[in-house]
Amino acid sequence: MKVMRKGGTEKLRATLKEVSSKQIRVGFFPEAKYPDGTPVAYVAAIQEFGYPQGNIPARPFLRPTQESKKSDWGRQIAGAVRGAIDGKVEVAAAFDALGSASAGDVSRTISRLMAPALAPATGKARQSRASKKAKVVSIKPLVDTGQMIQAVTYIVEDKS
Repeated sequence: MKVMRKGGTEKLRATLKEVSSKQIRVGFFPEAKYPDGTPVAYVAAIQEFGYPQGNIPARPFLRPTQESKKSDWGRQIAGAVRGAIDGKVEVAAAFDALGSASAGDVSRTISRLMAPALAPATGKARQSRASKKAKVVSIKPLVDTGQMIQAVTYIVEDKS
């Protein structure tokens, strides 16, 4: 017995068109700023690539996360496409879920990064600030106030 579906090709085309018209951006956006007004994206770029003139070594977290998660993210998109074709998933909701998961992946990478270690002067500066507020000092390179981790977010948008 031969099973025939009607409208499958049209649904596939429509889904692929919708998927190809969207993109997910994960990172730090203009509204994320430190209390002094410094954009979090600026500090994140310095940490990601380093700043040799200021003796700041590269502590990449975006590129390694992307590299290690790209197959997982690809599988999620493929699953979303299959679900959308079958009428079980909306593409926008699937992209939203993937954006959220991806931002979480980047935040986890930041929180786990331990190398290169902080310079002794940085550790002393953190200790000095912390002793004034009776806070515990983090020895993790990208975790001082926690603001960078909290600022990682995503947007789903139409491709331009």
